[in-house]
Amino acid sequence: MKEKLLFRLEEFIEAPIEVVFDYLDDDEKIKYWNDYFIENIYEKGQKTNEVGERFTSVQQFEKKVVKVDIELLEYEAPHKIVMVGYSKEGQAYTRYYLGSEDNGTRLVMESSIIPSNLYHSIITTLFGRLGKFIYKDQVIKLKDYLEVRDWS
Repeated sequence: MKEKLLFRLEEFIEAPIEVVFDYLDDDEKIKYWNDYFIENIYEKGQKTNEVGERFTSVQQFEKKVVKVDIELLEYEAPHKIVMVGYSKEGQAYTRYYLGSEDNGTRLVMESSIIPSNLYHSIITTLFGRLGKFIYKDQVIKLKDYLEVRDWS
């Protein structure tokens, strides 16, 4: 099956690119703005940021705890992080692209999936874009969190 783009978010954040990247990449700092994130459990016991690194991402949506096996595909600090998550629904890709602009950082986030079968392809077509609202809310929380601080 082909990869399907679920959504693409773009946000300008008035903070230096290194700071924005750090708050996307550092597990402890993610907790300041992401309401769903619990922890990442690394196969090697600690985070290495090496391409091919595998870990389990643990998140909670209301009362449901979700664990997803993740592989780091690309890592170019402070400009890019690309990950793939493996589940029964298929392979879910998350891509973060960051660029410096006047007085801040342009953050682009893309989410896509390669459905595992026809059933999940249909479900993805019907409901896949709903995740955009959850992620948009979290990106706005990141923006709000970073923009009230003095980074000079």
